[in-house]
Amino acid sequence: MLLKFKISLLEEGKDLPADKEFNSVYDQIRLLRTRNLHINDFDSAKENLLSRNYFNLINGFETLLLDDPKNPPKKYTKKTFNDFVRLYDFDAQFSSIIFQKISEFETKLKTSIAYHFCKSHCSTLQDNNKYIDVNCYNVPKITEGPKQYVNFFYNANNDKKSHKIFRRNYYFDGRFRGSFNGTVTYIPNKNQTKLEGVFKGRFGSTSIREVDGTLTFFNNRQHGLYTTLSSISPTSGSTVSIRINLTKDERIYGLTYIDDCKIKFPYINEYKNPPFWVVIKTLMLNDVIILMYGLKKRTIDAVLKDFNLKPSEKEGFLNSLEIIRELRNTCAHFELVNRFRTSQKLKIDAGLITKLNLTPMRSHYIIKLYDVLRVLGQYVDLFEVKSFLHNYWYLEKRSNNINIAESLLDRMGNRNINDWI
Repeated sequence: MLLKFKISLLEEGKDLPADKEFNSVYDQIRLLRTRNLHINDFDSAKENLLSRNYFNLINGFETLLLDDPKNPPKKYTKKTFNDFVRLYDFDAQFSSIIFQKISEFETKLKTSIAYHFCKSHCSTLQDNNKYIDVNCYNVPKITEGPKQYVNFFYNANNDKKSHKIFRRNYYFDGRFRGSFNGTVTYIPNKNQTKLEGVFKGRFGSTSIREVDGTLTFFNNRQHGLYTTLSSISPTSGSTVSIRINLTKDERIYGLTYIDDCKIKFPYINEYKNPPFWVVIKTLMLNDVIILMYGLKKRTIDAVLKDFNLKPSEKEGFLNSLEIIRELRNTCAHFELVNRFRTSQKLKIDAGLITKLNLTPMRSHYIIKLYDVLRVLGQYVDLFEVKSFLHNYWYLEKRSNNINIAESLLDRMGNRNINDWI
């Protein structure tokens, strides 16, 4: 695989990136000075390089500041170390604001899904947990969306290819104190005993009341339980009802997603049957996208209406979620947001391109931050984003750094500040 990758790069006329040996912070500063970068505060430069990483701080912005970024040697004219720091600080603050707006959108989306799903399927307390019942959804066909979503909605024979809320493969590792009602099976050749049935009680320090699961333990680890079971029911396959106190950690299988959430999140364990609008908070945006492909028409249409969209705009909305998810991950992982591009494998919906006048770098693929924010701006107010850019532009202009600001905006997709604000 590595050989093929190297050959493909050579065929495209690209050089493989050179390996870099370790350089001390003093070597890094010395190198920057040989490139004519002005550093008037050595201690400040040292602190920034140690805390912010040379690759992000310098390599992430050098093409905006070099005299000729395409041809060596690297040289700067009338550029300072503070220019790099200022760009880095801009990126960090800009990323934080964008992430906040994406979080607002994500919260609104989850709230809308939970509300309209529960309105249709969870109108009584008895039906409170219907959201983990796949029968309340339409399992999407392979032709009804990208395979990375529809292929992982539901597979009756493979938990790993089912959405996490439908899985039954969750388990608890720890101690249990409570009652058990079910069948007992002895496995003498492995010195094991298996209990299959309903466990009610406390799992570790958490009481999730009831789990329909499977517990397999070694007889020498839970000797007291083994002795009690043998005295009550010495024959495999019989039904028992006993009190249990596991004094050593064991594993109980068969937990639902709700059970798993109760163990992990105290605020969910406060409910006997936690409602969807509480549990949906635990889903990542990718989980939400997968789930949306299985929502019934009545529910998905209501969600679209909450975002001022028509049913015919469903495909564009789902594509928007993919685009926003990629930007979200960039912000969440502290990557440089000014360099953001959608991935080469993500096709941009033709309707979105026309509606928003997007400008992909190649046909239907790869849009820059400017266009991605236009996609996000359909669903959440970006006033704070625009205000931040306006203030940045004003400060750079006042400091006679307008060329740097224009280069930065151009990298992000549009060098004209008036289009951004």
